[in-house]
Amino acid sequence: MGGAGLCAALLVAGGAAAPPAHAIVGGTASSVRQAPWMVALSSREVYGSSRSGQFCGGVLVAPDKVLTAAHCFVNPDTGRLYGRDDVRAITGRTDLTTARGEEFGLAGLWIDPRFSSSTDAWDVAVLTLDHPVPDARPLPMVGPGEQAPYRAGTPATIYGWGNTSDGGAPASVLRRASVRMLPDAQCGRDYPGGPEGRYDASSMVCAGTARGGHDACQGDSGGPLVVGGRLVGLVSWGTGCGERSRPGVYTRLSALAATVRGHL
Repeated sequence: MGGAGLCAALLVAGGAAAPPAHAIVGGTASSVRQAPWMVALSSREVYGSSRSGQFCGGVLVAPDKVLTAAHCFVNPDTGRLYGRDDVRAITGRTDLTTARGEEFGLAGLWIDPRFSSSTDAWDVAVLTLDHPVPDARPLPMVGPGEQAPYRAGTPATIYGWGNTSDGGAPASVLRRASVRMLPDAQCGRDYPGGPEGRYDASSMVCAGTARGGHDACQGDSGGPLVVGGRLVGLVSWGTGCGERSRPGVYTRLSALAATVRGHL
């Protein structure tokens, strides 16, 4: 999908890496004290030890469960899973150049069977950690079919370690940015199909600012879109980072919540 500017850096067989995906643009420094449910997904075999090998974000939703984007684990060319033996979920680490916090292996991976790597529809995965996070503080998730958190103009916050500009360097310290939920009609006009992608409100929602400048960017994929202290979306795709009329597109979790909860 040519418009999948937020597609995360993916795990590729043989050790090659696809281009990294979206990170936080126009934001400020944050910390895992402010966001204790924030998870960095890591593969040192593919991305090296710098920045702990981070390639995507994730959100702790239960002591041993992490939500992230399905496209972080699916090869868009073949539709098959990338190798994941080396993947670690890192909690409690604000600065990825340090060894603080704890790293967890994966005991399981579920990807929504409706996920399409060509459209990024139904872009969600559930990771099961090899042991629960001690003193876990999961982020509550929006309920099935809820509409209120998605009303146009609703303030939201995004988090990640991704690039701070389109094609720029990734952040080592967790960042956050304020955005607002955008109307489906606008998102449909901004992404009508073709090389930049097609917006589908049944499983997607978009968020940004009127003039651009605040957005997720490469490396932020799978990270949270938070409204009122609850997880309502996951960083999925978009064109560029923070461009006007090119908002970030997120997985609409209210449309997937019932299915996802069956795997928690």
